[in-house]
Amino acid sequence: MKPVLFRTKLAQLLGSWAFWLTLVLLGLVRVVVVEEGQKKWYLFLSAWEQGRVEFVNSVTGKPVLLEFRLPWAFQGFQAFTDPETEAYYTAGEYPWNQALAKERRKDLAYCSEVGLALKLGDTWFRVQRGCLRLRLLWPP
Repeated sequence: MKPVLFRTKLAQLLGSWAFWLTLVLLGLVRVVVVEEGQKKWYLFLSAWEQGRVEFVNSVTGKPVLLEFRLPWAFQGFQAFTDPETEAYYTAGEYPWNQALAKERRKDLAYCSEVGLALKLGDTWFRVQRGCLRLRLLWPP
């Protein structure tokens, strides 16, 4: 009778250990869908992955780089560009990066007539005359 009791307790312990490990792993995985029109790509990323969007501002003709992280949402945004282009977006009224740092979203869309490049983790997406939409599916 003791071996059966031992196996039952061990099974409960292992079941519990596996359950908690699964919860931890799910908490570290980000599931993102990238859409371009009818095309969809599903990415499994870690919570430490970063994203970046590169494009040229069509008015100033200067490059813009946006970076963000994915700890719980698309957040931690930071923009890199010249002062003229920053003023184009903010009308010189506020510090762009301070405002961007407060943003926290589960859904993003970037559109460009000229073209843009989006990188999530190690995967690049490029579009011209169109849009890329990102949706964070997990965590909800």
